[in-house]
Formats: sequence, C-alpha cells, structure tokens
Amino acid sequence: DELASFSGFSKLQELNPEVLGWINVYGTNIDYPLVQAKDNEKYLNKDSKGEFAATGAIFLDARNNPKFEDFNTIIYGHHVENGVMFGDVAKFADQEFFDQHRYGSIYYNGVEKGLEIFEMLEVDAYDFNIYDPGIQGEDRQQAYLDHLLSVAMHKRDISLSPSDRIILLSTCFLDVTNGRHIVVAKITDTVPKNTFHTKKSKPFPYSVFDDSSLGRFLSSIPLWIWYLILFVLFLLLIFLLLVLYLILRRRRESKKNARSRPFY
Repeated sequence: DELASFSGFSKLQELNPEVLGWINVYGTNIDYPLVQAKDNEKYLNKDSKGEFAATGAIFLDARNNPKFEDFNTIIYGHHVENGVMFGDVAKFADQEFFDQHRYGSIYYNGVEKGLEIFEMLEVDAYDFNIYDPGIQGEDRQQAYLDHLLSVAMHKRDISLSPSDRIILLSTCFLDVTNGRHIVVAKITDTVPKNTFHTKKSKPFPYSVFDDSSLGRFLSSIPLWIWYLILFVLFLLLIFLLLVLYLILRRRRESKKNARSRPFY
C-alpha cells in the first residue's frame, strides 16, 4: 500500500504505540492520526505523540476494537476554533456543506479504506442509544441504524445493513449544554478520489518532527485571549517606561544637586 511507504506514520508509531491509524475527511481540516488508550480521558489533553496539548488528539472509544472490526466505532475529538481537531464537524450542520462533502478515507491495519458520510446528528452526550460502541447482533445493529436515521439532522440515502461497519465522529456542540455533533460515515473498500485537492496531498501531514503542530495549537487559541495578551503587554510596556522615566529623573536631580552643592 502506498500509504505504508510514508516514514512519518511509522516514526509516529515508534514514538507512541497507541497510534493505530489516520483519518481524512475530504475538504475539511480533519486529517489526523488516530490513537486509542485504555480509557477515554488520556487523549483529552495529550496529542498523538503523547505530549501535553490543550487540543488533545483524535481517539477511538476505549471500548472499541482497535482494528475497526466492530459494527460501530466511535471517534472523539475536541471542537476547536479555526477548524482544528474536530472543529469542522460543526460545518456539516449546514445543509449545503453536508451535500458537498460526502467522502473521506481512513487508514488502519496497513490498508487505506474509504469513508462515505451519510448523516449529521445533533444529540445529547448522554444518549446512550448512540454512545454504545461495538454493538453485536443483527437485530440490535439494525435498531441502532434506525435510531441514527430517526435523529439525523441531515442524511442521504446509501446502502446500509448490519453487515457494514460505520464510524461516528463525535465532538462538543457548544451552543447546547451537553450537546454533541456527530458525523456518521460508512467504511468502504473503495477509496473515493479527493476532488478537493489543489496540490498533491500528504497522507500524513504535519510530520511528527516539524513545527506545524505548534501552529495548530496557536491557531486554536481564541481571539479574545490574544487581545488580552496584547493588553497585558501594553500595560507592561507603560510600566517599564514609567520606571525608566523615574530612574532618569532621579539621576538628573542627583546631578543637579551635586552641581549646586557648596564647596567648603
């Protein structure tokens, strides 16, 4: 497989054995390594290299099979501004965006598979009818599909059955308490062409040894925080100028007093 020839992914796995794949949703910023821990907390504040990162990582539910053998696999990521991590999931709430962004790809077990997006959901974080990974039994699997269809914000008709495998990309919906946005996609053997590319793609962008991960983090910081930082720096500059002025003034006064002091 062509993807296996890229050294960046292998090096990333050497750094962190919990890296198990890569996901790319065409036409979005969702183009990240996939990781999985023994719990669902570790990667809330660690990146794919296992280092601290406020933006976290894109990770599989700890209850899922790491080889994507489950009927339904749930993948989590923070909703971060500027489309970082799963920030672009919210864009699928727009009907036109949903209609125009249908495909993606996913890489695991050394093989690249396709993704066909068929639903956008806006649900509660405690809807355990949805947040129930690895469902077994055809009847339960069909009931799960029926439930997804019943609560879908947007959907498209595709061929679906309990024999298929689906993934759910879940992130916070900040406008509602405990709200969640979920993009649902079917894993396909055929990898669709990425028609959004304007240049040759890199299946493993931001190589683990470059500095773009820092750029992603900086771009995730809200604008008001940058304004606050600038304001604090401005106050600090005023304070330093005031201190400098007082020091120079004292020196001038000292020299003046020295010149005016009588000699006896």
